Amino acid sequence: MVAAGHTVYAHGWDHQLYGAAQADEAMQAMARTEKLLARHRPTPATYLLRLPYNAGLRSTAIHRAMRRFHPNVQFAWWSHAIADYQIAGKLRAEAEVRRACAETTARLMECRDLDGGILLLHDAAITEPQDSAILATRLLLPGVLTALAERGLRGVALQPRKTTPAAARFIFRSAEPVTIQPRTVTA
Repeated sequence: MVAAGHTVYAHGWDHQLYGAAQADEAMQAMARTEKLLARHRPTPATYLLRLPYNAGLRSTAIHRAMRRFHPNVQFAWWSHAIADYQIAGKLRAEAEVRRACAETTARLMECRDLDGGILLLHDAAITEPQDSAILATRLLLPGVLTALAERGLRGVALQPRKTTPAAARFIFRSAEPVTIQPRTVTA
């Protein structure tokens, strides 16, 4: 990914939901992950951050801990999220996964406020490691990018904000994001 020119940030070591009481644990997990990543690329000067489950976005203790991890950290918040993990978790047959991905992409395209939005997709549904999770990941991204292009929109890399340190802690467009869930869910 780094060799292909992508900027890579740590998300945490073990995909744990951290509360304010675990702020130091969250900081240690990020430091451990960044130590590994730093072998492959320089540590970014401004560090974009989204902890697992978006933990600590509104927690002063987590914010303080993350500033100890990296003094110039910015919390990233999305405007639109695709619940890809639900596709992987509820559907198993390939035809069902394909249908759910197509329906979910169509529902995303019904949103009229995508221009300038921040879209959250996962590279893999780690909580659902079966083959349907891999298939959902492989189908969703190209389908979403194609649908966005058909609307005249394109994906770009999320960039840190260039503002004063006091105002630079957040990158977001909307206070409460839209989550696009699959309609087709079977037991």
